[in-house]
Amino acid sequence: MRAIRSVLSAALLVIPLLCSAQGVTPQPSPRARVTLAQGALEGIEPSPGIFAYFGIPFAQPPVGDLRWKPPQPPRAWQGTRIADHHGAPCPQLDEGWNHWDSQHWSEDCLHLDVWTPAGAHNLPVMFYIHGGSNLAGDGFADGKPLVRHGVVFVSVNYRMDIFGWFRTPELDAESPRRASGDYGLLDQIAALQWVHDNIAKFGGDPSKVMIFGQSAGAVDTGLLLASPLARGLFRAALEESGQVLGLMPTSAQGESETAWAPVAKALGATLAAQRAMPAAQVMAIDAQAPKPASVNWWGYRGASVDGWVLPEMPWRVYQDGKEAPVALVLGTNVQEIVPEGETLNDLRHDMAEILGYKAAAQLETLYDKTPDPLLGTPETRFETDHDFHCAVRLLAAWHASHGFPTWVYRFDRPDPGDASAIHTSELYYVFSFQHKVKPSPQDMEIAHAMHEYWTSFAKNAVPTGPAAWPQYQAKQFGPWLKIPKTGTDIHADDTPFGGDACAIMDPAYPK
Repeated sequence: MRAIRSVLSAALLVIPLLCSAQGVTPQPSPRARVTLAQGALEGIEPSPGIFAYFGIPFAQPPVGDLRWKPPQPPRAWQGTRIADHHGAPCPQLDEGWNHWDSQHWSEDCLHLDVWTPAGAHNLPVMFYIHGGSNLAGDGFADGKPLVRHGVVFVSVNYRMDIFGWFRTPELDAESPRRASGDYGLLDQIAALQWVHDNIAKFGGDPSKVMIFGQSAGAVDTGLLLASPLARGLFRAALEESGQVLGLMPTSAQGESETAWAPVAKALGATLAAQRAMPAAQVMAIDAQAPKPASVNWWGYRGASVDGWVLPEMPWRVYQDGKEAPVALVLGTNVQEIVPEGETLNDLRHDMAEILGYKAAAQLETLYDKTPDPLLGTPETRFETDHDFHCAVRLLAAWHASHGFPTWVYRFDRPDPGDASAIHTSELYYVFSFQHKVKPSPQDMEIAHAMHEYWTSFAKNAVPTGPAAWPQYQAKQFGPWLKIPKTGTDIHADDTPFGGDACAIMDPAYPK
């Protein structure tokens, strides 16, 4: 859609591996044992008083005839399953940041991890959906920092790229519901159903599930609110740096099938032959197949309206108040996207293409008149405003206007050692500071505050922490919580979220 999509893609794909699959894993612990309908599990004790169960299958392997079909219930196993290592990542190409995942994937990847305090009983559950543009990544997040606050933490793998979103008329025709694509969302829903049925065995309360995700995981979180299939499986949702109005819009059926048509043609033969083809060959053909220039950059890889998982465009669902009526937190980082090598003429072209020439001129004048080192260059401000800040502002207003509790935040804190808070920066505070510069005491204080806000939201469907966080009011586009770049003065801001730029951009969003 824009000349700098390669830059945006690179930024979106830098999702840290917070709990490395390559690290040394503690030995199984006889204290960490549960018995499910599937069979007995023995996990590990990675930290005193915290149990972890890795690689639990929540569905059958989506291989052979199950490739490009909804996930099927998991099979039982014999004896005790030793849950001391993560399941394989789902198939993905090497994007650089995910090199290890790209070398160790398997189609048998529909597994989840559970972290829980010893002796847990009826604790709220935090269900995490990883980012990676729905192209790559894994669910190997470190749950210890959150579990220490009295929650059960679950993270999940789901099908991605061509295995998660492939849609063709042939796949529609074979489906009893005339629906294809959205397999990645169906995997997440199956995992939520597994949590509903099994999490009590780990000390979790199935009636107190909070879903949350970052980047593509946040987009998917927003889609789950719009899907009737996920209704009743969670009571709160939190979206970090992603939502259904921004960078990864949902495609209509015709758009999706048109975009995938060259890939289907390149795969050739019948569905049976395509399903028998080695996964690596499928990905290689997909990578080389032409993509229609007229289709949104993300359209052939993301969700599509199928009449079943997503009955209609998500933005319309939110505008009409038909999304899940749950408590919702949405937020962004202050400089989500920092384009490289973009000229002023490139910026003018991008703004005019999206907003029209009149609005683009107004926005250029606004950015020139209000230079701001915190918000970044005009190029950074436009990309971040359009795909994140202003999309959050509008979506939050819709959700709040229907009477559903809503909160908004902006995260300004850079990773320790970095200059500004960019895409993924908040993850190091929510989870851990692995592989980064040593955090300062103030960094640790901000991290502790994030843990409080996030886990209190899971516990009570209201985020509480060191500073009061008022609910977002639709007509005021605020207030919102500001997590500072320096110091520890977390506070509510009463100014309209996103500022004057969002008033100019608002008409460009679908309504």
